[in-house]
Amino acid sequence: MSEAVPARAGTITMPAAGPEPDLEFLGAEKRIGDKVLLGPLDLRVPRGQRVALIGPSGAGKTTLLRLIAGVLWPSAGTVRVLGMTTGQLRGRALANLRRQVGFLHQQDNLVPGLRVAHNVLMGRLGHWSLLRSLWSLVWPQQIEVAHAALQRVELGNRLWALPDELSGGEQQRVAIARLLVQAPRILLADEPVSALDIRLGRDVIRLLLGIAAGNTTTITSLHSLDLLAEGFDRVLALRGGRLVFDGPPSQLSRELLHEVYGAEYRTLNLDELNLGEVDLPRSAQG
Repeated sequence: MSEAVPARAGTITMPAAGPEPDLEFLGAEKRIGDKVLLGPLDLRVPRGQRVALIGPSGAGKTTLLRLIAGVLWPSAGTVRVLGMTTGQLRGRALANLRRQVGFLHQQDNLVPGLRVAHNVLMGRLGHWSLLRSLWSLVWPQQIEVAHAALQRVELGNRLWALPDELSGGEQQRVAIARLLVQAPRILLADEPVSALDIRLGRDVIRLLLGIAAGNTTTITSLHSLDLLAEGFDRVLALRGGRLVFDGPPSQLSRELLHEVYGAEYRTLNLDELNLGEVDLPRSAQG
């Protein structure tokens, strides 16, 4: 594991008192055997915040997202999501958590043999009975809900298309429509535009953040730093499983990114990444 970089705090501070945050990590750590994948981590994220997660490969970004989703449980410490301690959840309680947490993956995970309508309505499975879910495969239920979601992502005319008839950007927008009908309280995205060109990537990130605006907390893992300029409130930078920066995009600097990315820093063309759009301090732009 890479040597941890001393943490730096930004201007964003989480109050000790007040409304309970949507996400809270209290000394949380995830290990596999003797290897520490993440932590120990202390972190609070209030409702509605739009958070970008950055760091090199293997930094712990996906592990953090999976801990929030209840797919993984912490090896030590506590992870609380929407007031629920994830490591204590089983059965219906765990299903209830996962229904309220939407997850957009690198690959859109659409079912190839099913029409767009069916793929979108899969976002309702956590809200339906088993019988209704099975019946929807034969006769789609709440088709008007699926159509409305597709209209919001500008694909209202693709309701009965098959996934392989869509472009990569369209498939990712279908996955976002699926999240819309799920109506999650927390939206997680794990490098959702890594397979798209930068223009389509910007469109998807803007759409994602626009849909999530309001009471939906959003945490998005990014592989392209220039996407930080698309409206994120807060940046969490990980290296070697440790949180090394927590603050607004405006406080990022070239020196910090060198510390975060280590040897990978030389592969980042910061001029092409347009970091000036993130309003870097003048001293960091020279």
